Amino acid sequence: MKRRGEGSTGRGVVLCVLALATASSGLKAQSLETQEPGETTIDQVVAIVGDSVVLLSQLLQREAEMRAQGLPVPPQSDLPGRDRFLREVLQDLVDSQVILQAAARDTLLVVDDDVVEERLQQQISSTEQAFGGRTDMEEALRMEGMSIQSYREMIREQIRQGMLVAQYVSRHAATGATEVTELEMRTFFEEQRGSLAERPATITFKQVVLGVQPSDSARDEARAQLDSLLVRVRNGESFADLASEYSQDPASAEAGGDLGWFRRGNFVDEFEDAAFNLLEGEVSDIIETPFGFHIIQVDQIRFAERRARHILIRAETEESDLQAAQALAREILARASSEPFQDLIDQYHDPLMPDSATVPTASIGQMIAPAYAELSSRTAGDLVGPLSFEFRGEQRIAVIRVLDVREAGAYSFEDLREQIRTTLIQQKRRDNLIADLRRTTFVEIKQRS
Repeated sequence: MKRRGEGSTGRGVVLCVLALATASSGLKAQSLETQEPGETTIDQVVAIVGDSVVLLSQLLQREAEMRAQGLPVPPQSDLPGRDRFLREVLQDLVDSQVILQAAARDTLLVVDDDVVEERLQQQISSTEQAFGGRTDMEEALRMEGMSIQSYREMIREQIRQGMLVAQYVSRHAATGATEVTELEMRTFFEEQRGSLAERPATITFKQVVLGVQPSDSARDEARAQLDSLLVRVRNGESFADLASEYSQDPASAEAGGDLGWFRRGNFVDEFEDAAFNLLEGEVSDIIETPFGFHIIQVDQIRFAERRARHILIRAETEESDLQAAQALAREILARASSEPFQDLIDQYHDPLMPDSATVPTASIGQMIAPAYAELSSRTAGDLVGPLSFEFRGEQRIAVIRVLDVREAGAYSFEDLREQIRTTLIQQKRRDNLIADLRRTTFVEIKQRS
C-alpha cells in the first residue's frame, strides 16, 4: 500500500533549497566570538531555557558541524560577522529548545527510527559528496575534532530532534490565513539570489498514464481469496499472521500489515473512508482501491489519527491485459493529435500517477524511468509514446505531450515565487508559535565572561 503521492514525480521539481532567514533582534549578550586557535575553552552557560541550559560548547559544536558540512561560516578575522553569526546560531538553539521542551510534554508525538536512519544516511552521503569523497570528509571532521562516528551520532540526534520539532510545529502552529506580502517575497529572493545555483535545463510535459487492468475473472478470483481470509479473521485467527503470510503489499506484509499511525490525506479516499469509520479493534468488509482488494483492522485510535494494518490481494494480470493496454495507448496517441490533451487525461489517466511534471532534462531518465530519457531530445509540442515502464512492480504505459523546453540559466523571482511564499508562511507560523511558547517559558541570554 503506497501513501498518496509516494514515489511520484510530482507536479514540479524542487529547484533549490531556500535557507530560512533568522533574526536576533534585542540580543544583549557580549561578543560571542570563538577563542583563538590553541586556546582552552572553559565551558559556560550562554542561555537558560526553561529547565535546561545552552552551553558555549553546543554553540561551537553547531559551528563546527556547519563548517564540516561545507556551509558558510565567517572567518576568525571577521569579528563583527562572527558576532552576528553566533548570535543567530544561539537564537536558533534557544528557539529549538523552547519547542523541544513543549514537544516533550506532547505524548502524541512519535519519531520513526527507520525514517531517522534513512535521513541520516542521505545527509552523510550528501556531505561526503560535497567534500569530494569520504577521505576528504573524514579529514575535515578530524580538523574539527570529530570522528565519523561522533559526527553520525550528532547528526542522528539533530535529525531526531528536528523531526520532533517539525511534528510539534505541524500540530500546533496556526493554520489559518497568514499574510505574506510581495515586498517580503522579493526581499527574501534578493537576499538569497547570490547563493542560488544555476537553474538547470528543464522539460515540462503532460501525460496520460495507463495501468494494465486485470480481467473480470481475475478480479473475482482475488476477491474470493480475500473473502476466505476475512472469514478466518472473524473466526479468531490472527490478522497480523495472515497479513504476513498472504498480503501482497511488500511495504507492510513483513510487519503483519502494520501501516503505522496516519491521518486523512495519506492514503486513497476509499481506504481512508473505511479505516476512519472503524472502531478500535474492528475489521472492515472487503474494499476495493486502485491497488487491489483490502481488509483493514484498526488497532488504535487517537483523536484524528489511526493505527491500522491491512491485507492486500491484487488481481493478477495476463499478457492479453498488457496487449489491451498497449492498444489503448496507441489509440490515445492518435487521438492526441486532434483532441484536447487534457480531455484524454480526464478520461483515461491513472489517478495514482502525476499527470504533469517539470524535471531537469539531463536526469529525466533517472528521476522517472529510463524510457523517459527519450524526452531529452524533444521540443515543445511533440507527442511521445507509448512509453512502457515499471512502477512499484507494476507495468505502466505513458503517452506524453511536451509543453515546454527551457535552457539552463539564472533563477528568476517568478521561478521561485511559490516556494518563497510557502517558506515565508511556514517561517511566520513557526515564529508565532515560538513567540507564544516563549511567553510561558523562562529564557535568559547570559553574558559571556
